[in-house]
Amino acid sequence: MPSVPARCRPSASLGVLASGFLLLPLPGRAAPKADSCPPPLLGRYVVMERGSQGKGTDQQPLARLRQENWKADGTMEGSVFERSGKAFRQFRYNGTFRPLGSCLVRLERNTPGAGSGARHEAEAVLDAAGLPRYSLSLSPGSTITGVWRRQPAVACSAATLTGTVLSQQQGLSWKDGWGANAVVQRETWQNRRVQGVALSSYAGELETATYTGTIALTADCLATVVQRDSAGIDYHYRAVVMADGSGYFYLQEDPLDLTIGWLETVDPAVDQMVDFRR
Repeated sequence: MPSVPARCRPSASLGVLASGFLLLPLPGRAAPKADSCPPPLLGRYVVMERGSQGKGTDQQPLARLRQENWKADGTMEGSVFERSGKAFRQFRYNGTFRPLGSCLVRLERNTPGAGSGARHEAEAVLDAAGLPRYSLSLSPGSTITGVWRRQPAVACSAATLTGTVLSQQQGLSWKDGWGANAVVQRETWQNRRVQGVALSSYAGELETATYTGTIALTADCLATVVQRDSAGIDYHYRAVVMADGSGYFYLQEDPLDLTIGWLETVDPAVDQMVDFRR
C-alpha cells in the first residue's frame, strides 16, 4: 500500500489517542472472524498466465494457457501452450497442490525431461467456495500472474462453441523490439467455423478487418484455430474451449505477434439489443 506523506501523518499524541479508541470494544458487536475457506476444490481448471521472464536484456514476454486436473491425493496433471518471446511450445506436466493457510494454495509443477528449469512454483488465492481465482508465479526472475476458470468435467464437441463471442485483448507485436497492440473482436461460430471482425491498434496505427476461420477441437477441449483476414493474412492460435459453452481462451502461435485472451459467449437476449453495424 502507498505510504502516507510525512506532512499528512498525525502527531504522536494523536496516534496514541486514536489507537486507544481503536482498542475499546464496541458494545453489541462481535469481534471479526478470520477469513476461512474450504479445502481447494478438486477437478479441472483452465489458467491464463501472462507476464515476463528474465531480467534486463534477457527479459522476454511470456504467456501460457494451462488445462490441469486436481486429484484427491493432492497431485495434478496438465497440458500447457506456452509463448516465450517468439518461441512456442506445447507440453504435458505433473505436479502437486496443497493448502497454505486458510485461503491460499501452493502449486508445484514439473515438466518431465526439462532439466534444471523443469520446476515452477506459484501461489493462488481461493474464493469462498474453495476455487482458485488468481495466481502469482514464484519462479526466480518471473513476473507472471494467472486468471483461473473452472472447467466442467464433460467432453467438448462441435456444438460446444456455438454462437457469438466477444473479446478485448492487449498483446505485443515485434518490430525492432516488442510494442503494444490492442484488439477488440466479435466472432460468430457455427459447426467449427467462424466469421468475425477485429478492431486493432498497433502503437496507434488503427486497422479494421473481417476474417473467417476454422477450429479443430478434441474431446478434451484443446483446440487449434486458423483464421484468415480480408487482406489474405493467416493467423494461428492454440485454444482451450470451455466445456460449458461460455467461450474460449486462446494463445497466438505466430512468432511476431504475442497475444493471449478470453473470448466470452454473449447471451443471445443481450446481443439482440446491441446494433454492431454502427
